[in-house]
Amino acid sequence: MTTLDPSSQESSTAVAAYPDAAETGRLRAGRLRFFRTIAESVGVQGPTAGVVIAPAVLASVSGGGTALVELVAAVAMGFVAYAFVIFTRGFNSAGSVYGFTGAVAGPLFGFISAWTLMLVYVSFAGGLCAVTAAEAGPALGTLGLHVSWQVSAVIAVVLVMALAYLDIKVSATVILALEGVSMLLVVTACSIIAAKGGFHGHAFSSAPFRPNGVTFSVLGLGIVLSFSTFSGFEAAATLGEESRQPRRLIPPAIAASLAVVAVFTIGAIAVVTNAYPGVNQLSAAAVPLVTVTDRFVAGWMGNLINFGGVVSAFGASLACTVGASRILFALGRDTGPVMLRRTSRLTGAPSGALIWVGAGGLVTLLLFIREPLATRAVALSLTYGADLIIVAYILVVIAAIIFTIRRRMAPARTVILLVGLAVLGYVVKATFAPFPAPPYRWDALAAGITLATGIVLPFAYPPLRRGIRESPLLKAGASALLR
Repeated sequence: MTTLDPSSQESSTAVAAYPDAAETGRLRAGRLRFFRTIAESVGVQGPTAGVVIAPAVLASVSGGGTALVELVAAVAMGFVAYAFVIFTRGFNSAGSVYGFTGAVAGPLFGFISAWTLMLVYVSFAGGLCAVTAAEAGPALGTLGLHVSWQVSAVIAVVLVMALAYLDIKVSATVILALEGVSMLLVVTACSIIAAKGGFHGHAFSSAPFRPNGVTFSVLGLGIVLSFSTFSGFEAAATLGEESRQPRRLIPPAIAASLAVVAVFTIGAIAVVTNAYPGVNQLSAAAVPLVTVTDRFVAGWMGNLINFGGVVSAFGASLACTVGASRILFALGRDTGPVMLRRTSRLTGAPSGALIWVGAGGLVTLLLFIREPLATRAVALSLTYGADLIIVAYILVVIAAIIFTIRRRMAPARTVILLVGLAVLGYVVKATFAPFPAPPYRWDALAAGITLATGIVLPFAYPPLRRGIRESPLLKAGASALLR
């Protein structure tokens, strides 16, 4: 059995489950400290890319209560984060949800959870390259460069794959740097805008936190949209075999990433909302954060914010690619061809899984490449993943409820998770009842087909069923979580 570095002993439970794996069949343990670990979760959320346009989207849906719906959504997402924290305190692996939900709720449940979350990340990786292109258009225009969004998006895919293949420390550093600098620019701009008082001279008004006469059902739609703002906070769990002391680092990374992004997003949206004369003007703005930065700070700062949105979306695509490749690698060790469990001798990256993840992200992009407007391609490509991630979160919360009962934990923990499940149920109702109209209906149907495929696949392909049933990883997870 391979001897691990003492600094990575907490990751040995997952790693030692495959003692016969060669160097090119295992991830490099103990590579990441806290900030590189949290970078994965913050990166997938892409907060800067979100706040550049989110105020206008929310104003058009929920009126002036833009920060209110974000606050409620963040609290609701906290219930889901609680489920991930409970699990990652006890067991971590590259398979993320596969390792812990499969250990407590059964191999089939674990496979469906991993299948769903992996394809969320794959679709987001492709869709976020379209976001990168959409926000790159205006940014490049200020430099006199005019490139079609399709060309920019394909270039983004190639660069993402190149960076994802590098050592995980390099990938994590790139993600951390891109998002960190972008967030710093937004905080600086919002601080100046708030100091100048915004349009009404009172940038600290509570107006963005009040419903302003909007009905609960309308606010509910805004909450559902805001829910997707925080999706991805759990991505640090995919680094369970590459993080140092994962049981100590990953739970706080998950919780802190959600908290940091929530404070950042809610604060920025509140400032931008107060900087506009009214809801109608805000909802009609293309890039409201850039517009108010131009007005209250400086044109050059607005351009920097725009570029910040570009690199944030790019970093989010990179983080999604990294996360998806780890989950596919973990599944491949149990069920897939040799290619899926290969890692690069040079960088340690799961090279075989990356090829498939990159192909999936490119296919997602190509499905909408003929759209004349990048914004429409973004909406169509990301809606599929947003629909699917709700299912992934529900599966995790259900598994966590089973876990608290099997371990006879304090009833309060089970109650908290049941409340979270009820919140997710509301999100499902608000999202799919009434059923979305075309073209978003096709996204919902595609998400349903994806889920059904994940359920049927183990029964249709016996080697897969046998592989997950005999999984060394799930046995190790059960030993760690249920002992």
